[in-house]
Amino acid sequence: MDFQKAGRARIMMRFPQHRGQISCANFLAMTDLLEAYGIAAIKRDELRGKAFSSSELLAEYEDLCQRLEDDVLAMLSNVSPRMIR
Repeated sequence: MDFQKAGRARIMMRFPQHRGQISCANFLAMTDLLEAYGIAAIKRDELRGKAFSSSELLAEYEDLCQRLEDDVLAMLSNVSPRMIR
């Protein structure tokens, strides 16, 4: 599975106002964040779907996804527009 592609799609759905920037951001730091987000979001969703999943583990993945979302938004606000094409 292409986790970067999955992460990019999920972030674009989460932040529709930034879709253009997210779709064009193909520099290494952003693609690494999107890949990490893809992995974490898929695992979080798997845990949400299991009746007997650990609520503590789910909370950790919820927090991780939130922190990665914050990092993506911070990076978008701090990167030169020339890097997003």
